[in-house]
Amino acid sequence: MKMIYSWRPEKKYRRPEKKKLTAFAEAAAEITNSGINGTLSFSCVAAEEMAEINQAYVGHTGPTDVICFDYRESRSELPDTGDPDDDVEVEIIVCPAVAEREAAKRSLPYSREVVLYLVHGLLHASGQDDLKPELKRIMRRKEAAALRKLSEKFNLDKIFPAPTETTGNI
Repeated sequence: MKMIYSWRPEKKYRRPEKKKLTAFAEAAAEITNSGINGTLSFSCVAAEEMAEINQAYVGHTGPTDVICFDYRESRSELPDTGDPDDDVEVEIIVCPAVAEREAAKRSLPYSREVVLYLVHGLLHASGQDDLKPELKRIMRRKEAAALRKLSEKFNLDKIFPAPTETTGNI
C-alpha cells in the first residue's frame, strides 16, 4: 500500500511526520483488513472545508468528523491513464477541529479521536457499515479492537500531537 496525505486544517493542528504517519496508516489498514493494495489518500482539512465537502457529497450541513470515499469499484471500470493520482483506491478526509471538540466532550486525548476517525474510514473501506444498530455495534467493537492494537504499537500523541491552543466553537 502506498499513502499520500495532505494537511490543510487550521494552523494550530500540527502536521504529523510523514514517516510516522505512513507506518501508522499501513498498520491501521492491515489491522482493519481494508484491502487497500494501491494508494490510500489521507487528508486533514479545516472545519470550513469539511463543511463544504459534507454538503457537496453527503448532503449534510456543517463540518463532520470523517468522510471516506472508496473508488475501487468505480475505478475498475475506467481506463488506466498513467496518472499516479488515479491510483487512489480509498480517500479518507478528517477534520481535526471536530476531533478536538469531540475528544474534549468525552475527556479523551485529541490523538485518540483522530485515530478513531482514520480507523472508522478504513473499516468502511473494508466493507463495514454502521447504518443499522446491530451493524453499528459490530463496527464499534472493531474500532475499539483496532484502537487497542494500534495503541500498543504506536505512541498516538507522537503521530498526532495536541493542538497548540484551545479552540472556539465549530
